[in-house]
Amino acid sequence: MEKRIELEKRGRKPEEVMQLILDDCRSTTVVGLTDEYINLRSLSLISVGLTSLKGFPILKRLTYLDLSENRISNSLQNLTGCIGLKSLNLSQNKIKDFEAIEPLQTLPRLKILDLSNNEVVKEDGYKEFVKEKFANSLKYLDGDSLKNGKNDSFNSSDSGEEDDSESEAEEEEGEDDDESEYDSEDADQTNESGGVGLEEMLKDNIDEESEGNDYVLDEEEVDSASDNTDESDEDREADDSTANDSQDTRGKKRKLDDE
Repeated sequence: MEKRIELEKRGRKPEEVMQLILDDCRSTTVVGLTDEYINLRSLSLISVGLTSLKGFPILKRLTYLDLSENRISNSLQNLTGCIGLKSLNLSQNKIKDFEAIEPLQTLPRLKILDLSNNEVVKEDGYKEFVKEKFANSLKYLDGDSLKNGKNDSFNSSDSGEEDDSESEAEEEEGEDDDESEYDSEDADQTNESGGVGLEEMLKDNIDEESEGNDYVLDEEEVDSASDNTDESDEDREADDSTANDSQDTRGKKRKLDDE
């Protein structure tokens, strides 16, 4: 088992390991697995040959444990330190009496327990005993729902999928809400940017109109300048003619004086 654990670790530190599958590695007791695996969530020990759980480590975050197809008859008290355990499969073992399973009632979060194909299930009042002792937490026993007494063809992996699908649905709803909030904020930003854009467009139009007016004014100034030029030319001609007339008049006057 120790060699198998080392292989499954794949060079990781014990605290980095969240899942270990040790099926079919032959051992009568759990060895090589220590309290250092503080983040271990899932552990599978199917058909290992276990006869006892003596020395089983305290794994507070372990939620799924499969010990099926072994030869365990008692020593289940060694699992009481796994306070986060939700699913425990002990099917096809050697558990014979109620006393052997009593220690499991101290597991506060245990929801799924499978004791099928053990001698204890043949005892009179088996289900009534389990319902009474595990009433606070247990929901499924040997594949049956304790709530309605019907067989739901339940197994731990299906439950995990259902829990995952529910959590995914909740996450999707949360994402939708986040997206809605994001869209709303984005719309507000768009409106604000739209206002700025409109203002800029109006400003551009005003600038264009100003440039157009400047162009018109330039043409008018040119025309005005042209008119002023024409007028100044006429004034010069008038002045020239006046000057000529005055010269003729002075000439005539001198002629008369000479006579």
